[in-house]
Amino acid sequence: MSTIAPDKAPRWARQIRREHLAMGLLSIALFGLVIHYIRTVPLPSILVVAAPLQARMSDTSGMSPEKELLERFRQLNNGVEVRLVLTQTPEEVLELVEQGKAQVGLALGVAPTDADRRESADAGHKPRLAYGPEYDRQPIYAVDWNEGYLPQGSVRPAMDELLRVAASFSQDPVLAPALPLDALHLLLPFLPEVRDVAPTGREAGYRFVWRTDVPRLDKAMRSFWNELAADGSLPALRERTLGFLPEDPDPFEMEMLRRTLALYVPPHAGTIAKAARKWRLDPILLTAVIHQESHFNPGAVSATGVRGLMQMTGVTLEHLGVQDPGDDAEVITAGARYLDALRAQFIKLGYDREEAMLLGLAAFNVGQGHVEDAITLARGKGAGLPGWAAVRRVLPTLASLDVARHTRYGLCRGFEAVDFVDKVRYFAYAIKGLVQVGAQRDELTGLRLALAH
Repeated sequence: MSTIAPDKAPRWARQIRREHLAMGLLSIALFGLVIHYIRTVPLPSILVVAAPLQARMSDTSGMSPEKELLERFRQLNNGVEVRLVLTQTPEEVLELVEQGKAQVGLALGVAPTDADRRESADAGHKPRLAYGPEYDRQPIYAVDWNEGYLPQGSVRPAMDELLRVAASFSQDPVLAPALPLDALHLLLPFLPEVRDVAPTGREAGYRFVWRTDVPRLDKAMRSFWNELAADGSLPALRERTLGFLPEDPDPFEMEMLRRTLALYVPPHAGTIAKAARKWRLDPILLTAVIHQESHFNPGAVSATGVRGLMQMTGVTLEHLGVQDPGDDAEVITAGARYLDALRAQFIKLGYDREEAMLLGLAAFNVGQGHVEDAITLARGKGAGLPGWAAVRRVLPTLASLDVARHTRYGLCRGFEAVDFVDKVRYFAYAIKGLVQVGAQRDELTGLRLALAH
């Protein structure tokens, strides 16, 4: 027989124990509720994104990988509103995210090393920032001023932007500016002061950074980048937005473009605008095609014997019903009609207007049949309709007999078609910016009146 010793503790002590137990259980319950709330709190209705002010991210820039990535993230997360905050330097981006004034930032050239992370952990600092994968890497180029030019006082927006970007990558951004190749390319058309550029051997990487103390945001960002890695869409995204940038900057080429726009485009601007309206083309794109083909020289003759402003063969001119190949207005109108017809053929295949235009430009250079051969090769067996990025990779292989013998239309210099499309896209980007400058500063008057709309 067993007995239980009576609890000899005073009644008030037992009461205190019960109260402590109750308080402990309540604390655990409240802690659980807080954790549950933190884990289930929705994304902010307005997502503040900080980014350094550069050509790829400014309000006046066209398509950019960053803007498309943010738009895709927005769509995947119930249309959360994205508010862009532009900073002077990449360092300011990190400061805004660390201070909680922005939830997401574009980290250019910045990423903690494993040693940095270990040092922070040893110091007892729990990281509040997560760095996404590097999705773009750019070499750093140094700028050489023309005739020792040094910007002083008030400078134009493009020069101001070059100096601002260079401040992050140069010890002396005025005397010896250095900046990522993409930023240099995007600014070069508007900087006649630049004489030459040279690689520095350094590189800068692009990646996003975000706060981890909002678990839903952290989870959404990690899921977003995992999805991009799984579907392999990043290369196509970059090709669509920045794929036209040349491999090496050429200030002389940009000087030729500025000269063409100032001296040779104005007499033809009215014809270009009229032809573009009739055949539903971008007049700036049409201008870029003519510049690439002939630099607006009606007497230009190519290595293959084609002549005139738009370098079309006699057979093509005859097919388009051109009565006088020496009539520049008639040739420009016919060229616009031909571009529209080529684009229409690829739209019939199932391409949207943008992709069809890129394929049409390639066909303008190398022939529709060869581009269709490249589409067939890029598609493979049973695959879907390949985009321009895939066709672009295949076109140069048509210069190989081993490849061309298995196609319908045979050998062609497909690499020239790729170069043609890239240059037309780059020139169109540059012309658009120069037209905007002309409208603001009353320069390039003929071009402004005809094309600025």
